[in-house]
Amino acid sequence: MRLTVLLHGDPRAPQQARLGAALAARGHRVIVCDAPGVAAAIQREYGERCEELRLVSSLIPQAIRRLWARRRVRELGVDVVHLNFLRPWHDLWSRMRGGPPIVATAWGSDINPEVLHKSRRTVRRVDHVLSHASAVSADSVPLLARARARMGERAGAVPCEIVLWGVDLATYERQRSLAGAARFRRALGIEPGKRVLLSPRQTKPHYHVDRILRAFAASRWAKEGVLVIKLHGRSEELPYVQTLTSMMRELGVSDSVRFAEPCLYSELPGLYVMADAAVSLLEVDGVPSTFCELAALGVPIVASDLPAYEGVLAHDRALLVPAADHAALVAALDRLLDEPELGPRLAERGRAWAVERADWQRCVDQFEALYRAAVAAAAATSGQHA
Repeated sequence: MRLTVLLHGDPRAPQQARLGAALAARGHRVIVCDAPGVAAAIQREYGERCEELRLVSSLIPQAIRRLWARRRVRELGVDVVHLNFLRPWHDLWSRMRGGPPIVATAWGSDINPEVLHKSRRTVRRVDHVLSHASAVSADSVPLLARARARMGERAGAVPCEIVLWGVDLATYERQRSLAGAARFRRALGIEPGKRVLLSPRQTKPHYHVDRILRAFAASRWAKEGVLVIKLHGRSEELPYVQTLTSMMRELGVSDSVRFAEPCLYSELPGLYVMADAAVSLLEVDGVPSTFCELAALGVPIVASDLPAYEGVLAHDRALLVPAADHAALVAALDRLLDEPELGPRLAERGRAWAVERADWQRCVDQFEALYRAAVAAAAATSGQHA
């Protein structure tokens, strides 16, 4: 059954474009709400088409916005609204009478209070969205449990599933990515034979790239390789990048650190496969698609030992350390240099996991199933009230 799916989430997240393109490729009609950059990426990077919906200004009273939005989704024949990343203004949909069913996908930063402080009003509005969703997904066991706890009495009455953001195994294939890796090494001025340690996550304080930098400087990697810090091109990165630059000078490793400029999603495999290892050091997290992509490419991962990573980053396919334990992180990094067989062993097991559990097409299957379940539930409820 062909569906008309309206995507309304983080307008800057590459996951939005990936999902929209995958749905369009399967013959679904995709409408992207308030995210022109996502709509452009779907066509530019994936060669798929979608439609756009612009909601009226937030300066207009929300009751009027809801009426206008309800009229538009009825005209467009929207079957389901997928809220990918929950924001307080998404209660536009949960407070809409007679609106389409909602599939809500929770991320770590939208419902984990440890990540970013949120006002009580924001929490109430996000909880309203969760409590009125027809289906809910998250990418980890703890995150899904937290979402269910905030749904109230309806938690047991709607589908709640773990859906990873996965990896396109054809795109993230090691051999076909080696040419891109060579281009990145040349662009970043990395000499042949130099080992590369990659910080692939966002360059924000709660991603603790400063801790990664300190551990790099204290490890043998500072003498034998370089640290590459991936940038994402967002204005809020600048103060933290300045802090990191000052730290590099203080630690005496300025010549051994590179900032990789923002690149297209399609270019990421080359950046990732360039790395001999990648490090992520969050204290609260979900399961990022970055881990799936690195695993598929056979890049060993060093990461915080978090409950959210259960079933994903096991000790036999990653090096896990306490998030704030500097000595443990330095020791883990040095192990990769001291034990030449360790990295390849982790890489092989990570690749096997990615093929079995993180295939992007399988993840899209799961989203489709949630859409159909939400549509069926809405139809059943409508029939009961007819």
